[in-house]
Amino acid sequence: MALIQKNNKTSSVQDRKGVDDLKNFINDHIYKSSQSAMPLRWNEKTGTKRTILLIDDDKDMVEIGRKIIVSAGYHFISTSNGNDGLDYILKYRPDLILLDYVMPGITGAEVFERLVTSQRYKHLSQTPVIMLTAKSEYDINRATLFEMGLAAFLVKPFGHRELINVIDNVFILHQVKQKNKELEQKIRRSEYKYQDLIENANDLIYTLNLKGDFIFINRRLSTLTGFPREEWVGRSFFDLVAPEDRIEARNNFSLTLRGKARMFEIRLICQTGAPLYLSMNINPIYEKGEVVGAIGISRDITQRKKLEQEITELKNFNESIIQSMGSGLITLNLNNKITSFNISAEEILGYKQNDVVGKHIYDIFPKQECERLISINTTNYKYPLNREMELTRKDDSKVFIGYSVSSRIDNHNLKVGTIISFRDISQIKQMQMEVVRMDRLASMGVLASGIAHEVRNPLAGIKTMAQTLEEELEPADDRREYLTRIISQVNRLDELLKSLFSFAKPQQPKRKYQRLEDIIREVEVLFDDRLTKKNIQYLKNIQKNLPQIFVDFHQIQQVFINLFLNSLEAMPKGGVLELLAKPVQTIIYPRDRRKKAFVSENRESLYVEVSVHDSGVGINPEDKKVIFDPFFTTKPQGTGLGLSIVYRIIEEHHGEIVFDSETGKGTTFTLLLPTED
Repeated sequence: MALIQKNNKTSSVQDRKGVDDLKNFINDHIYKSSQSAMPLRWNEKTGTKRTILLIDDDKDMVEIGRKIIVSAGYHFISTSNGNDGLDYILKYRPDLILLDYVMPGITGAEVFERLVTSQRYKHLSQTPVIMLTAKSEYDINRATLFEMGLAAFLVKPFGHRELINVIDNVFILHQVKQKNKELEQKIRRSEYKYQDLIENANDLIYTLNLKGDFIFINRRLSTLTGFPREEWVGRSFFDLVAPEDRIEARNNFSLTLRGKARMFEIRLICQTGAPLYLSMNINPIYEKGEVVGAIGISRDITQRKKLEQEITELKNFNESIIQSMGSGLITLNLNNKITSFNISAEEILGYKQNDVVGKHIYDIFPKQECERLISINTTNYKYPLNREMELTRKDDSKVFIGYSVSSRIDNHNLKVGTIISFRDISQIKQMQMEVVRMDRLASMGVLASGIAHEVRNPLAGIKTMAQTLEEELEPADDRREYLTRIISQVNRLDELLKSLFSFAKPQQPKRKYQRLEDIIREVEVLFDDRLTKKNIQYLKNIQKNLPQIFVDFHQIQQVFINLFLNSLEAMPKGGVLELLAKPVQTIIYPRDRRKKAFVSENRESLYVEVSVHDSGVGINPEDKKVIFDPFFTTKPQGTGLGLSIVYRIIEEHHGEIVFDSETGKGTTFTLLLPTED
């Protein structure tokens, strides 16, 4: 790369051929870097190319500089002496000045000094200047020039790329400086603005040091307390706090100094002697990661306190009425957020008031239930509508409720929310279901009895004829297999008919006092081999001194056989079968369709509670309501009568059977067996 050097003012470039070569090189070369730096070449305000003024008495230097600067995309002007240069600065207002340090007459240093100090050039004094020189750093007092605002020094000789890089960098730095100045001005304006806002704020604003002394207080202190704020700057904040609240104020201030923002309410001392309630919000002030004080914003809440007391008294009165209601009560606002939830609602649904108040009702109950429950919200009903539905409790169990929904109307006759009043009608629904079940069982029993009687006689004839044919055929005859299958299927139908007879015309239980252990032992003998083959672990826990049960031995034995069979079939890959038994004092409510009570509702009785639990596949949710129905089965070869017979036997014994099941985790059947007649 060709280089430019000026050794003194009497000599020019020594090698003219070298200068010509450099000119040709510049003319033929467009810098690639100029494309990426194009934004620097334009003045954003005027939309024109940036102007660079070169003040140098060396004609060759001026010509070469022109080539370099113009090819880089800048607008170029030049002059050969300092006085003309100052005039050019006023006339053309260049964006950057290249100034030769040594020139005849007025030097480059003098030109720069006038530019930055003279009032004539004050409006142009921030124009960036690059000083060009061939002198060493020891010959020039650079520090002084830089203190005056010089942008850069460029020592000759220098390459054309070096010159353009320096110019581009100076422009970048100049833009940064300009933006910094603009930001500083904005900051100063913001400071004045926020200072005015703080001084005239309606809240009391102040800062405290680590001792709790006031460093700053705004004018609001005088308005609130009557004390001149000047008297309190430097004094302790706690001296201004009412004596009965100082401990709380100190505790919260201590927590603030540990880095915790605090919000609390206290009373201040006033000149008038009247109590002044303030809501305090104190936050720590950090400096280099450490707390050095606190800033507080406090609001006068004296009037609010008076209103709160009146509202609290009225609210307590209304709340006592709501909480004393026997029905569950839920109120919603217009956004369907729960605003109240009384004690009866807690007991029916299992939620606590604190768990639900303030939450959207869709966050508490499933969407479909919410849509049914609050469908009234789309209109402006003034009168309640009575309905029934099944609602999900906190533990995911279901409860039947009878409910009414009405709009909550304010003093202006506008709807401001919804009121839902409800009662638990699960017991009533259970009775209704039992009535339906008993009717169904009775009907099915009559039908089954008739069918069984009519079918059994033809089956006997089919079996006899098949056996006769089997005896007439040769032992090696392949047709004997068909007859064997016919006889097998007839036997299967016969077993089904026996179950139908048992279901249709159950025998009255011959109830006697029995030991549960004896009944279970008879069942265990039947299942020992099956449990071992199926890799099922059998666990039994029968409480000692268990009272005797008043039951039919064989019928209750049949109950446990059916339950054990179901458990084994639910665990094809093995698992755990567990039987637990213990005495309980409880009440079984009437479920007879004639409303005949098996046990008085007002008297608890002693029962033996037996639980049969398996770790099998569980029962599908959609099947839970019908598993006790006759002929319902999920087994390919099942009759669907096992659990129906179990249910009927337990009902005949005035006991109870319930179950709990979760898909993939297992099923538990719980029986209540009576200990007295």
